[in-house]
Amino acid sequence: MEQSDNSEKLQLLRSNVERLLRSFQAVQQENDILKQQIEAIRRGSADKTKRIEALEQQAELQKTAQTIANIARNEDGDDKTEVRKRINDLIKEVDNCIAMLSE
Repeated sequence: MEQSDNSEKLQLLRSNVERLLRSFQAVQQENDILKQQIEAIRRGSADKTKRIEALEQQAELQKTAQTIANIARNEDGDDKTEVRKRINDLIKEVDNCIAMLSE
C-alpha cells in the first residue's frame, strides 16, 4: 500500500512539474512578445523624436527667413539686430555640430 501511495505521489509530482514547465514556457513566450513590442515602440518613439527635431529646425529656419524678408522690405534697425542674432545663433549651432562630429 505504501508503494502505491508513493507511486501516486510521484505521478502527481510529475504532473505538477509538467504543468509548471508549460506555464513557464507560456510566460517566456509572452515575455518575448512584450520585449518585441517594447522595442518597436522605442524605435517609433525615436523616429518621432527625430521628426520633431527636424520640424523644429525647419521652423527656426523659417523664422530666420521671415525676419530677413522683413528687413529687405523695411530696413528697420531692430530687425537687422534680430537677423544678426539669429545668424549668430545658427553659426553657434553649426560650430557645436562640427565639434560633436570631431569628437
